[in-house]
Amino acid sequence: MTTIRLGFATATAIAGVFAFTLAAEAAGKFDGNWVIDAPAAGGAIGSEGQYICPALRLPLEIKDNKVTGTLERTQGNRVVAGSTNASAAPVTGTVTRNGTVTANWLNFHARGKLEGSHGTIGWSGECGPRTATATRVSR
Repeated sequence: MTTIRLGFATATAIAGVFAFTLAAEAAGKFDGNWVIDAPAAGGAIGSEGQYICPALRLPLEIKDNKVTGTLERTQGNRVVAGSTNASAAPVTGTVTRNGTVTANWLNFHARGKLEGSHGTIGWSGECGPRTATATRVSR
């Protein structure tokens, strides 16, 4: 009986360490709320004197190394972040341990690098290539 108990206790301890390790690896060092700031692009000015591709501020969340958020393109060609409208599309992506981030929204594919609480992210769109800064605003 003692051998069985010892075997059960050992198996339980190993399972506990394994579960703790998985939980620790699931939470990423880049987890938190982030803001992506992209300057106006394209060089074209619309009929109202504004850039066709205006500056953007996009809030996103990284949790367990996954990028999440929602963005919606309005009729005025503006992008609205965090929208709950039915027309909003999800932002999805991942962050690796070394900070390489990839994200997708509709037909846009972004890639970048995070270091600590800052980083850069780039993508190409109707106004050409854009480079944005990423800043973690909370953990």
